[in-house]
Amino acid sequence: MLLDVKTTISQDLQDRLRSPYLRIEELRGDMVIASAAPSDLVPAVRFIRDRLGGRFITSAGADTRPLTGMYQVTQLFALDKDKTFLALNVEVDPARASIPSFTEIIPGANWAEREVYDMIGVEAAGHPDPRRLVLPDDWPNNVYPLRKDFKVDERPPAAPGNKVRLNLPPKDASVLPIGPFFPTLEEPVFINLFVHGEEIVGMDYRGFYGHRGVEKLADAELTYQQVPYIAERICGI
Repeated sequence: MLLDVKTTISQDLQDRLRSPYLRIEELRGDMVIASAAPSDLVPAVRFIRDRLGGRFITSAGADTRPLTGMYQVTQLFALDKDKTFLALNVEVDPARASIPSFTEIIPGANWAEREVYDMIGVEAAGHPDPRRLVLPDDWPNNVYPLRKDFKVDERPPAAPGNKVRLNLPPKDASVLPIGPFFPTLEEPVFINLFVHGEEIVGMDYRGFYGHRGVEKLADAELTYQQVPYIAERICGI
């Protein structure tokens, strides 16, 4: 149910929210909750960016099949001028677990889209670099740890052949490897710098070596109060 927009959002933003690609589900405090069909995702994102001044924050995937029979991918934006957040929900049919990538128009979505695929198995179709991001190099294909049917204590068989292949350097560039352990970083990473002399002309990255499955543990076992406690312990906050 929509709340009184005069107390939740400016009239100007309410007028600008009108779009053939967005369905406004709820206006709540400083949050707009909207939805879009998968086929409308890219034009909806473009509308949020260009017409609303939206700044992309992140994507989050969820296995909501027990509730709706669908997966859900949420794109979170900050509408800084309006001091408002916008959550754009897209329901995804498990039989066609795919939504269009919008990394080409918002490059910052690159990692978020790859992480959603790694963890939930919803593909960002057309992504320019769909390599594995979060999961270990020996994780088997077509096994998605944040799906509800994956058990928290499940140990899938190793698949060493799935190691992520790093990109080749540009022509005539030298490779300067850094890592995979680097003492000034909180989490070990491996970085290949591509250099022409002292000029860096590109790079490739492999990280998440410290990923410990806390999201799965939080989803399956921990209470709401326990989640921040264990996250802070692991992160050393």
